[in-house]
Amino acid sequence: MAKSQKLTFGFLILSMVLISRAANSQGLFSPKNVVNQYTTVGFGAGSAHYIGDLALPSHFYRSLYKNVRFNLNANYTKYLTPNAAIRVQLSWVRLLGDDYSYGVDNLDLFYQSFIRNLHFRNDVKEVALSGIFNLIPNIGKGGARYRSKFTPYATIGIGLIAHDPKAILPVGSSTTGSKWQSLRQYNTSGQAIPNSGIKSYSLVQAVIPLGLGIRMKVTNKIDITFEGNLRITNTDYLDDVGPANYANLDQLESYGGNMSKLLSYRAGEAISSRTEINRLEQILQIYGDPSKLGAPQGPDPLKTLESFYGPEGSISKQRGSKGRLKDMYGTTQITISYIISDKIKCPVLK
Repeated sequence: MAKSQKLTFGFLILSMVLISRAANSQGLFSPKNVVNQYTTVGFGAGSAHYIGDLALPSHFYRSLYKNVRFNLNANYTKYLTPNAAIRVQLSWVRLLGDDYSYGVDNLDLFYQSFIRNLHFRNDVKEVALSGIFNLIPNIGKGGARYRSKFTPYATIGIGLIAHDPKAILPVGSSTTGSKWQSLRQYNTSGQAIPNSGIKSYSLVQAVIPLGLGIRMKVTNKIDITFEGNLRITNTDYLDDVGPANYANLDQLESYGGNMSKLLSYRAGEAISSRTEINRLEQILQIYGDPSKLGAPQGPDPLKTLESFYGPEGSISKQRGSKGRLKDMYGTTQITISYIISDKIKCPVLK
């Protein structure tokens, strides 16, 4: 069994154990709780926030407003007691990372990211099973009709995602097909180079969703919830940027083709391919600060960058972060839920 499959299976078992323990502690399967059981279906939307090599965890707050995208979701929830429920949720989450837009407004702090000039887009499809636990006890309310008007809650669960990071070729490059190119096939970290020691990544991964929210009763049949989530993943390649150094560009081209080379090293591009904005002015500004590159720009400033950042870089050969944290993403969600069963039931007689 592959390592990713073992971890996925382990996460699933751990999640089921935690939910089962919580269920037993709250008496979820006690016959007397039949009066409190009801189900809802919900549909929602919100924002999506990427944290990873192109949006540093050390400055996670910038992910709240930089390169923000969206998510859509649908869920089915079974309330087992006044204080706990189990939810199955399907989500489509669009993630975006871009060194240009992330660093352009603060070159003093993020000039190295700006020089690197990588970007990606990833449409993540997710299915998750979560336990929902009220933070304020709501004991003995007697079903959906008597639920509280406002209920804060926490969630924890397990999920699987299918993802496919993509990027745009340099401006002026000729290509056929989609504007956005799937990156995994081009082995941009050097996976195709013999004896590189870098393995190709899977497009299916496990995630652990953690969340906090508040549920608001609108009518006897309708709730509106406001929820924030963080997905902890087991992959460093939501952005196609792993912990490896830059691969040798000649070897990349030899074993992966010209596309692999073009999509791996992007510091030499004058124009940001996603935004189509010329970045030469900022590059010259970085050269003008001795505390950054500490060297003249030369006749070709973009070509000179290769001697500082890249496979032979004197300042850094590093393409991605080498920290222990994997890529993560967060979402905010506003969901409208409709109660599809709310009739008061009689408890089981003993």
